[in-house]
Amino acid sequence: MSILFRKVLRRSNPADKDSAKKVYPVITYQYTNAADLDEMAKVISGYSGVSEGETISVLKDFRTELKKFLLSGRSVNIDGLGYFYLAAKSNGTDKADDFMATDINGLRICFRANRDIRIVASGTTRSAGLNFKDVDRINDGTSEDNSGDDGKDPSSDGGDTPSGDDGGGVDDNPLG
Repeated sequence: MSILFRKVLRRSNPADKDSAKKVYPVITYQYTNAADLDEMAKVISGYSGVSEGETISVLKDFRTELKKFLLSGRSVNIDGLGYFYLAAKSNGTDKADDFMATDINGLRICFRANRDIRIVASGTTRSAGLNFKDVDRINDGTSEDNSGDDGKDPSSDGGDTPSGDDGGGVDDNPLG
């Protein structure tokens, strides 16, 4: 299993405009080949003994009920998978007394994986078969080995993520 990444140059502290710039990895997904509901249902039904249609129905019902639980102020813990919870977005105020509910300008759904499915990228507990491949090295044809420096300037790598953006898609709402 290979995880593709690009290198980007950005501030080490995005809140401090004078902070030093460092090179960071940004995971590169194959957006044209994302697993969709039908594909997941087909795989799940293949080893669960439940039809694809029933699997799709259950997954859609899960999505609907997850949104309801979150909007009722509860977090959702799915054993073996993780916790879903809401986080509020706002511009903030200088004093706590000045902050009003109307200052909240958005919600996002967050997910914290349980230990069972966490992917570990370092140390002696590194997930089995996990390796990283530098997309720029692959595209240049220089090497697929990601150890060492290829001398490229990460600020000019043509990456999809501008400096200062972690590419995490926090504004995307997977539940609609």
